[in-house]
Amino acid sequence: LLEAAATTKVEVARRMKDPKSTSFSTTVGQNFSFDLKDGLLVGEGSQDFHLEPFDEIYVRKSPSYFKQQNVMVGGEVLFSGNYALSKKNERLSDLIAKAGGVTPDAYIKGARLIRRMTEEEFRRKEDALRMAQAGGGDSISVKRLDLSDTYSVGINLGEALKNPGSDADMVLREGDVLFVPEYVSTVKINGAVMYPNTVLYKKGESLKYYINQAGGFGNDAKKRKVYVIYMNGTVSRLKAGNKKAIEPGCEIIVPSKEQKKKMTTAEILGMGSTTASIAAMIATMVNLFK
Repeated sequence: LLEAAATTKVEVARRMKDPKSTSFSTTVGQNFSFDLKDGLLVGEGSQDFHLEPFDEIYVRKSPSYFKQQNVMVGGEVLFSGNYALSKKNERLSDLIAKAGGVTPDAYIKGARLIRRMTEEEFRRKEDALRMAQAGGGDSISVKRLDLSDTYSVGINLGEALKNPGSDADMVLREGDVLFVPEYVSTVKINGAVMYPNTVLYKKGESLKYYINQAGGFGNDAKKRKVYVIYMNGTVSRLKAGNKKAIEPGCEIIVPSKEQKKKMTTAEILGMGSTTASIAAMIATMVNLFK
C-alpha cells in the first residue's frame, strides 16, 4: 500500500452471475467492505472471504492524509522564506506571525500577494485567450490575457493584521507568495503621455500635477479613462479632482485611443477604378434600354 492509503473501508466489487436465472434482476453487483491490518483483511466475514475472477478492489486515499503545502513570505519581515501550512484555513495574519512580524521599515499598505493558478483557472484563461483571438480583439486586450500561470491578488494586509479572521484576512493556498515592501516615495506615469516618467510622491497633489510631470496628455490619450495600479495589486479609476486616490508607489496609466487604419494609395485607387467600372456599366445599361 502507498503512504496515503486508507486501511478502512477497503471495498471489493463483484460481478453478478447466475447462468440459470429466468427473470430480470435490478441488482447489478455485490459490494463487500473490510478493514486492513498488516496487509490482511479484518472484520466480519473476512476469514471466509475469497477473491474470485474479475473482482475489483478499491483502496481509497485517507481523508486525513495531506502532503506538505508551502507558501512564501519575503521583504520586510523578520524571518523571510518558505513556510508549511499547518491547517486548511491558514490566513495572512497567521503567516506574518510565523515570520516574526513585520520590520519598522515595512510599508504594509503596499504588501502584495502572487497566486499560482489551478489547472481549472489556467484552462479558463486559455479559453478566454482563444475567444479573444478568434473575435479579432485588439492586440492590447489580447496581451492582457498572457498565459502566465500566476496572477496578482489585491490585498489589504493592514486590515488583515488589525482584524484577524475577517474577510480582509485572506485564506492562503499552496504556492502563494506574500511580499511586504519598503516605503516607496515615487509615482510612475505611463501610457499616452508625452514623456512617461517617475516622479517623487507629493501628498495632496492631484492627477493634473502628475500628468504635467510627464509632459501632459498625448494626442491619442483617453483622458477620462485614466486608472491607477497600487503597490498591493488593486486597480482603481482616477478622477481629476480625487487627490486621495494617488498613493506612494502607485503607477498612473493613461490608455490610448484605438488607432484607425488609414487607407493606402493602392486601396484608394482600387476604390476609384471600381466606382468607374460601375458607372460605365450603368451607362451601358441605360443606352441599351433607350
